[in-house]
Amino acid sequence: MDQRNYWLRKAQTGRVTRRRFVGGAAAAGVGAASLGIVGCGDDDDSPAQATTAPGQTGSPAAGSPTAAASPGAAVVNGGVARSVFLGGTQFDSVDVHRGQRDEIGWLTGSVLSKIVRFSNPDSGDLEGDLAEKWETPDATVYTFNLRKGVKWQNTPLTKGREFTSADIKWHIERQAAGLLADGTAATFRFKSDFAGIKVETPDDYTVKLTLPTPNGSFLGRQAAFFAGVPNREATEKYEGSHNTLTEEAIPGTSGYTLKQFRTGKDIILQKNPDYWDKGYPNLDGAINPWGLFEDPNAYRLAFEQKLVDAWSSPDASLTKKVIEDNKTNMFETLTGISNTVLMHLNVHKQFKDPRLVKAMNMAVDRRAMIQAFHQGLGQVSGVVPWLQEGFAIKPDDLIKLPGYRTDRAQEIKEARELWAAGGGPALGDVDIKGVETWTSVWPDTYQLIGKMFNDALGVNQFKSTKATYNDDIIPNLAKGEYPNWIAWTNAVNSPDPRQALYVTFHSKGSQNWSKVNNPELDKLLDQSLVAADLTKARSLVLDAQKILMDNAQYGACVLYNYISRSARWNFAHSPLKTQPQAGKAAAGYWNTAGAHLAFRQSYLDPKDPSYTDAIKSRTLA
Repeated sequence: MDQRNYWLRKAQTGRVTRRRFVGGAAAAGVGAASLGIVGCGDDDDSPAQATTAPGQTGSPAAGSPTAAASPGAAVVNGGVARSVFLGGTQFDSVDVHRGQRDEIGWLTGSVLSKIVRFSNPDSGDLEGDLAEKWETPDATVYTFNLRKGVKWQNTPLTKGREFTSADIKWHIERQAAGLLADGTAATFRFKSDFAGIKVETPDDYTVKLTLPTPNGSFLGRQAAFFAGVPNREATEKYEGSHNTLTEEAIPGTSGYTLKQFRTGKDIILQKNPDYWDKGYPNLDGAINPWGLFEDPNAYRLAFEQKLVDAWSSPDASLTKKVIEDNKTNMFETLTGISNTVLMHLNVHKQFKDPRLVKAMNMAVDRRAMIQAFHQGLGQVSGVVPWLQEGFAIKPDDLIKLPGYRTDRAQEIKEARELWAAGGGPALGDVDIKGVETWTSVWPDTYQLIGKMFNDALGVNQFKSTKATYNDDIIPNLAKGEYPNWIAWTNAVNSPDPRQALYVTFHSKGSQNWSKVNNPELDKLLDQSLVAADLTKARSLVLDAQKILMDNAQYGACVLYNYISRSARWNFAHSPLKTQPQAGKAAAGYWNTAGAHLAFRQSYLDPKDPSYTDAIKSRTLA
């Protein structure tokens, strides 16, 4: 396959030239690092497919001539990978049920097994994980036959016991109740997924779930990156200290177990000798250096010294230069990043007037942000990101909608009219905050945001200051006290967006922070959830998106998903959609995460010329 045609398989319109928000400034974030941002980014070992389409501001150019990373090499067992496979390290919980950030979901994707998992995360095809097989006569009743012989990691708490149906019963009923072991109410991120489910366990290897209403997306939700089933004994022991990182809180059943998980120390995964899928992972383990992502200069240096196996800079030209300087020993990969860039406006405070929200949705220049931060490697996303291509608004239609049109003059004219009509000038200073994990990568964000909105709306009232997810945003979402902010939001975690739309925009949604209450929208979301027929479900979701787009997504304005250009040493193999060839970059593979697939396809090749004795001598100590 011609790699350039693969990336450019859809017609492109509205290309803008490279621009700066700040006169004379260099491209934002030059020299900073951006590989595999999770929690506010993506998992490099589970890359997403990147595509281009109308509305993309620039194309992922065909790579400079690089050596193919020995695509025909036989898989090799053993060795220790080192990479920033988790991106940021701002974990907010060791409890996968309660963590509001994505990092814990990404990490436990390699440690905890799921009921089912994606055999192909792009298409949404499923295969068994904890469940060996299942039956569903309709979208209400699901009966799972569990795999025998699945063992918990042997710890003083688990004593290496067998995984049984009682574990799934607790996993579902705990989240549905929203209660800790002592009866205290707590915030469970996915509580609405399990509300009202009746769980029956006729024996240790059978689980029958009866949902209160038909749910066509339920099975796919059980394969998402956050859906690992944790251990009851450990989870309950650490309920009172769930914000403190410790490997003891997360005994595993999957391909890896946690050897080390402590604040300020490298995260170390080691091969699980008792993993049911015998022979995997290929690697003995993997190390995620703590804090390396936040230090861009150290990150690049570590890569060039082969202390990590892959690396990327937000300045894509810098990544390309490093690849060109080492083109016989490393290759380029273009990967769609599943964490979606979001502008979240607080509609309970300054942005109560819907006209102001619509003005901001048009004033934010999505394509200019892609240019400034990612050198054109990205594509604008509607409320359903383009990565969920089966349900997303088609690119040719998206670019006709306010906020996504390529005619900036029209966008600015209408935005200014709405800003004035809604009383925007009377708001005084407006702070659209940059979130610290984002601004550590792109430090010019504060200047860029303020200038973008002031220029677009013809005012001098916007500024941008720092916020953090853990201190400023997450604790205040339910209270409606959150700031206005721009940064990453949760990762695209499934090919099917129905449940995510429900929890975010349905009047009963558990993460409906904007308090949306639109009966017509509720009806469409309800109907889409119970639709077992995907064609019907997609039609209903498109109708729901029309309402959401007409209302500027009620302040939770999706901006875009970008494409990362990364460099990888030839000895380090990971899942790819297309292999690198001379003059052609490799293409990343998955739209959504599938860590278990990386178990099968990630390995280190000691026969490659880029391999050294230092890599061979890596240990998990």
